[in-house]
Amino acid sequence: MAAKKALGKGLDALISDVAESETRGEEIPSIRLDKINPGRSQPRKSFDTEGIRELAQSIRENGVIQPIVVRQEEAGFEIVVGERRYRAAREAGLTEIPAVVRDCSDEKSLELALIENIQREDLNPIEEARAYRLIIERDMVTQETLAKRIGKSRSYIANMMRLLDLPDSIQQYVSRGTISVGQAKAVASLDNSVKQEALVQRIMKENLTVRDIERITKKKNVPRGTVKVKKDPHIEEIEEGLRSKLGTKVIVEYRRGRGSIKIEFYSDEDLERIIEEIGG
Repeated sequence: MAAKKALGKGLDALISDVAESETRGEEIPSIRLDKINPGRSQPRKSFDTEGIRELAQSIRENGVIQPIVVRQEEAGFEIVVGERRYRAAREAGLTEIPAVVRDCSDEKSLELALIENIQREDLNPIEEARAYRLIIERDMVTQETLAKRIGKSRSYIANMMRLLDLPDSIQQYVSRGTISVGQAKAVASLDNSVKQEALVQRIMKENLTVRDIERITKKKNVPRGTVKVKKDPHIEEIEEGLRSKLGTKVIVEYRRGRGSIKIEFYSDEDLERIIEEIGG
């Protein structure tokens, strides 16, 4: 619940600001649609046509209930929050839409657009992962800082960004929902793209579960000439618990009270995240 509250902090500030204006009786101005441009920082690249059509029908019957938020630019206005409403208003044949003008930087604009889409579950997993990467690279912030901004755990962000290491063809399957995020993360543990592609074909053909995929990837990652020894179920349980906690591949080697734990990481950020998880 706390995470959800944190997630909407920046967006809620804007929405409550709009609500207060309405409560005070201030008129929300309407802006001509031909003066408004889609947001350059919009992380969402694909919009559900049927959903836009349904929203357009609602707008025809009830009007636009909640104003969109825009910022001023040289040749008009750019959308910060509310691109679905803007598209639906055009579909409904409106020529103008209620809009609140706010002064937002590029950084804040992207962050608010990301938060709105995550709250409404409008982004597919790859769009979400790319938005995280863009903010981290552009603002030069850590995964931890971004996690605090949007109310997600750092391990969640790290796991989502691992999807971007998959080949483009597999990312397309994830975007379309052909395979789930859990299935894709299990596939990502394989050490080359050819194996990954082959496994995805098996997933679609045989309807493999995440647990099925994890069993397959364990076998495929064993070097040739290595004898695979059946693990104690208790050790496998420990591995599974560590994988869930740390959000990465973990191998526990155990023999007669001695052994080792291998924890994989995929970047300096990932290493920092894991160290903090262990320390916490």
